[in-house]
Amino acid sequence: MTLIERDHEITDLDDLLRDCIHGKGRVMVITGPTGVGKTELAYTFSQRAAAAGVTWLSATCSRTDRNLPLGMASQSFHSAALPIEHASEAARLIEEAAFSAKAIGESPHNPDWLHTIQGLWSIVLELSTSSPVLITVDDVEYSDALSWQLLLNFVQRLNNANVFVVVTAAENPQGMDPLIEIDLMRHPHCQHMRLGTLSQEGVTRMLCKSMDQETAEKLGPDFHAAGGGNPLLVEALVEDYLHESGESNSLVIGDAFSRSVRALLHRTDPTSLRTARGLAVLGDLAFPNLLAELLELPQATVQQTLNHLAAVGIVDGESFCHPETRSAVLDDLDAEQRKDMHRRAAQLLHTEGAASTAVAEHLIHAADGLEPWAMAELREAADQTLLNDEHDFAIQCLRLAIDLCQDDARRAALRASLARTEWLVNPAATAQHLDPLMAVAREGRLGFEDVRMLLRFFLWHGRLDEAAEALRRLNAMAAESAEKETLFRLGVTHQWLASAFPPLLLDAADTSMGAAMDAAKPAAGVWQLQGAALLSGFLRTEEDEHKISTAERVLQSTTLDDAHLEAIESSLFTLLYSDQADRAAPLCDVLFEEAVQRRSPTWRAVLAGLRAHIAIRQGDLTIAHKYASIALDVLPSRSMGIHIGLPLAALIRTNTEMGKFDVATQLLRHPIPAATYQSRFGLHYLQARAAFHLATGLSHAALNDFLSCGRLMRSWNLDTPVLVPWRQGAAAALMQMGQPNQARTLLEEPYDLPGGDSLRAKGATLRLLAATGDLKKRPGLLREAVDMLQSAGDRLEMAYALVDLTHAFNEIGELHKARMIGYWADRVADECQAEPLRWAVRQDDPAEQETEDTESMGLLSDAEQRVASLAALGYTNREISRKIYITVSTVEQHLTRIYRKLNVRGRRDLPAQFSYVELR
Repeated sequence: MTLIERDHEITDLDDLLRDCIHGKGRVMVITGPTGVGKTELAYTFSQRAAAAGVTWLSATCSRTDRNLPLGMASQSFHSAALPIEHASEAARLIEEAAFSAKAIGESPHNPDWLHTIQGLWSIVLELSTSSPVLITVDDVEYSDALSWQLLLNFVQRLNNANVFVVVTAAENPQGMDPLIEIDLMRHPHCQHMRLGTLSQEGVTRMLCKSMDQETAEKLGPDFHAAGGGNPLLVEALVEDYLHESGESNSLVIGDAFSRSVRALLHRTDPTSLRTARGLAVLGDLAFPNLLAELLELPQATVQQTLNHLAAVGIVDGESFCHPETRSAVLDDLDAEQRKDMHRRAAQLLHTEGAASTAVAEHLIHAADGLEPWAMAELREAADQTLLNDEHDFAIQCLRLAIDLCQDDARRAALRASLARTEWLVNPAATAQHLDPLMAVAREGRLGFEDVRMLLRFFLWHGRLDEAAEALRRLNAMAAESAEKETLFRLGVTHQWLASAFPPLLLDAADTSMGAAMDAAKPAAGVWQLQGAALLSGFLRTEEDEHKISTAERVLQSTTLDDAHLEAIESSLFTLLYSDQADRAAPLCDVLFEEAVQRRSPTWRAVLAGLRAHIAIRQGDLTIAHKYASIALDVLPSRSMGIHIGLPLAALIRTNTEMGKFDVATQLLRHPIPAATYQSRFGLHYLQARAAFHLATGLSHAALNDFLSCGRLMRSWNLDTPVLVPWRQGAAAALMQMGQPNQARTLLEEPYDLPGGDSLRAKGATLRLLAATGDLKKRPGLLREAVDMLQSAGDRLEMAYALVDLTHAFNEIGELHKARMIGYWADRVADECQAEPLRWAVRQDDPAEQETEDTESMGLLSDAEQRVASLAALGYTNREISRKIYITVSTVEQHLTRIYRKLNVRGRRDLPAQFSYVELR
């Protein structure tokens, strides 16, 4: 250990040694808390003295030395290279006295013992005639009784001797050992030197021995605070820093520090060790009165001990100097000791009326041997911590409460709460609770909302038969209660199932309940419940603004709760399927950030999967890829259940559209539960797989997947293109197979449900119909499709339409327009990161014209650029006037000025760059 801030003490010891040279024997008692450097100070001084010619007799005592008669004396006379005659005489005297130790102990004034003392003192005096004699005893409080008597006799004979006695002794909470204070300190030539911990400046100086000055000054305050200024602890912190931190400029707590903390405490008195353990167990609630009760010690003793531990550098007030100090102390307890202390701490805090979370923490560590009151504390603690999204702690509380509970009904309620909580963190963990809960439900001892939860979890895990049974149970419970609120909740559940898991509703629902459910009115303000029913109504009835505004209101008023999963999902998909992706995206972003803040991996995965599909509808493949990847990263596949179909579909689709076919191929090999295909998520997965087959030329496979979507949707009474446009996909596959007539027939087939007014659906259909019809009419149809898709906000589908329009102009020989549209198509595809679409237009690379065109644009005002862009795309003056809300006359005036400024004869000569302005 490096000697720091001890210069003054070394000087004092040097002065006393000089007094001894003049025949003035001295005694110095060095005391202080454990680990502050008493031994190091005595050793450093003694080495210097020995180097100067002083005869140094030294001994180090330990607890075991107390049982070894004259052990300390034997060490002292064997520690120096004494002349042979002196060494032999000392050994003989000590051996004889040790042999008679018992008799001497019974009679301290035994003449033989006094003769031994005189003989050993004579040896010291003879040694002191040539040079001073320095006698040092480290940890003198552990000296054996006879050696202690010998030392006291030596001290009494120091008046005119050339001898300096230096002893070190640790202080306990009550101060130094009474024997030292009474028998040794009363000697007139005895002085006392008390050492304390290092200052912050001293710690910084200590750090400079191992690191550069700048780093030492930066880390000094942290090292001083963590180690309490105790040199032993600071040295351990330095060891951890050098071993683990590399070039880091921050404190590192490692094994060396933990070991040193435990070593310090075991070197202190038993009360200090016991108090430190009690402090570690009680943690933030370790107030002196509670700590005293836990340790069964007087409060004054506890406070005195805390003061001592603060002097050592272990604690600061009523808490440890660093959290890792507490961990080190707790690790020193064996399992049974720790359980017992936590059990007693829980009882104490329960009696004192402490917060249930504080009591529960100790109950969890105690684990067994708990009393009946513990269950109520655990249940309350779980409820409280869930409000703060501390899911892991709540799960621990609920698991222990279930183990303690003896009442079947209450145990079932606790298990249901545990399942809900575990779902937030890891849905796979809920599977173990489903069968026991279903058994309780069959007995009629599970509430309506808990059975609804069972239904959702069975569906999540793809257990459709059990889900059907749970649904039948819900129908029976609602019929039995006949309460409007219950009937309304059942109706909402049916509506949600009708859009999310239609086969289940068709197979297991009790249709006789329909009228009662329809008559039930929702309670005031139950937006979340209404949100769950929105999507089914939207997919089966005409779109209206009321449903869209209701969906937005639901999303704005809902907080994340497992009971609101259906409402959030249904509301977001309502916006998505109604071509309102731009309105859905920010609402989903807010909810996703809430999921991050509330530390729920499940909610993050669900919302990330939804956000990925929103981004796909916007044509933002980069964002879609990001969120789909997040969804699959935050939860293992087995925890995703059938919901894996949604993010997996998004990731397959984005990689396909980006041209990363090898990645998409690997993703298609990822297994998904068979029950996925019985849900709406399965439709999206089939669509993504079909799109991959179409992009890679596997026309028949693509057609099969699209037709499978159609069969499912028709059987579920969900045949609408806003959900999955399977007709458009199948038509594209047929055209790829060279069957345009069959494709046209399919595209013109009427829908069973609304959705034909969707601009996105109409635009996509029009794009494909153009390819099946007359070539000369194709540009007009495709331009109309571009307008629709742009208004719908689907940039990816618009890029497809632009690529087709480019090819159409090429085929009819209008190369100038083909170049302009190709430029636009390339830009849109580039922003979508749709590389295959860029490949399709890259032969008409617009880069060569960019400089010239950009300069041309600079000649026009913003209004003129807008008109020029529409004219370059082939819009008539009347169409331009309608699109930008100006008169036809104003359009004509703008065009006249545009032609003059650009020195062109007409719209056919407008630069291609203007075609991109329309995009913006």
